[in-house]
Amino acid sequence: MLIKKDYLYASIWASLAVGSLLFNTMFGALAALTFLIAGTVYAASGITYTLKVCRINWELFLIPGLCLASVVWSDIPATALRANIQLLLTTIYAVVIASRLPLNLFLRAAAFIMLIAMFMSLFSSRTALNGMTGEISLIGIFGSKNYLAANTSMCIALALTLTMNNKIDIFSRLLGAVLLLTSTLVLVKAKSLGAIIFVIGSVFISLVIIFYQNLSLDKFTRGKLNWLTTFVFIFCMFLLVYSLINGSFNELMYSVGKDPTLTGRTHLWERGVSLIYESPILGVGFQSLFYVGNNIAEDIWALHHVESGAGFNFHNMYVDVAVELGLLGLFLYLYLIVIFISRIFDLEHIHLGSSHFFAILILSYMFLQTFLEAVWFEQFTIIHFFMCISWVYLKEDESYE
Repeated sequence: MLIKKDYLYASIWASLAVGSLLFNTMFGALAALTFLIAGTVYAASGITYTLKVCRINWELFLIPGLCLASVVWSDIPATALRANIQLLLTTIYAVVIASRLPLNLFLRAAAFIMLIAMFMSLFSSRTALNGMTGEISLIGIFGSKNYLAANTSMCIALALTLTMNNKIDIFSRLLGAVLLLTSTLVLVKAKSLGAIIFVIGSVFISLVIIFYQNLSLDKFTRGKLNWLTTFVFIFCMFLLVYSLINGSFNELMYSVGKDPTLTGRTHLWERGVSLIYESPILGVGFQSLFYVGNNIAEDIWALHHVESGAGFNFHNMYVDVAVELGLLGLFLYLYLIVIFISRIFDLEHIHLGSSHFFAILILSYMFLQTFLEAVWFEQFTIIHFFMCISWVYLKEDESYE
């Protein structure tokens, strides 16, 4: 790994990158411009190395590449092209930062900015009205309750990594503990049941994976356990689908005072599936459905009591990818998930607070989130940024500092 001698210089770029993504909603174009300038300067300062690490992580560019190609069949090619360039640059900058910065340096720089964002959100009075339920939700410095929950969850993952890393200085661990406490309070205040379940679930899954991978097992025994794990996962998915069919899920949601349609998500998924049938192979193009004047988008916005032109998706990653990029895009997305999983199960002797622990924690959360949200592969977002960083970490030797 290439490490900059000037740690202050490197910390500034990491802080600017993370900060511009977290404060994107507040500062809009200025935040995006800051991210582009910071990323471009940092990537260009070692252009040969940048090209090298992008080539090494070529699989990560498959979907952005298809997104870029989808401009050809998009109804809004100019807008789609701009979004695609932004997604591509976000991916490049994330890969470069993950490859060049030492783990502790990156986490500590990010934690400083994240702590500011969490404090501002914790004491913020900014709320938003859910048009489907009439519920008023905290959104803090972010654009919606969902983005508040997603960004806060990323803060918790980073804070846990810093706190559990006993190889670094006590100041960094204390910073992680303060960030963990603050971001947890924000998540509780936001009252996002889904995010809370996803965070708890991702921590549990990560700990189970680490325990499992650290077992001293022969290849045959590990293979049998892999099959058993796969069977248990499929069985759990079957129970979930069955509960949706026989009404058990509805009864459970009513018992906890929640909407069994998941605030209209189930209706949205049905609409998305019908759109997949209309453009099954290539889809409608990356971010080429929800634009003002598109009759389909206007109908969906009206149905969900959302103003025309608002940022929107199908709240399910598989449906969202298939609508925008067709079955080809869905295949590439599933291929990426399979590689992620295979790399995780190729690891041995994973340690708490390490780069591998951070990657597993982030990806566990993001995988659980795919069933109710669609936030992978969005330009200028901390979710996509951390996903790319996790990908790089899983390809490298485990790092603690």
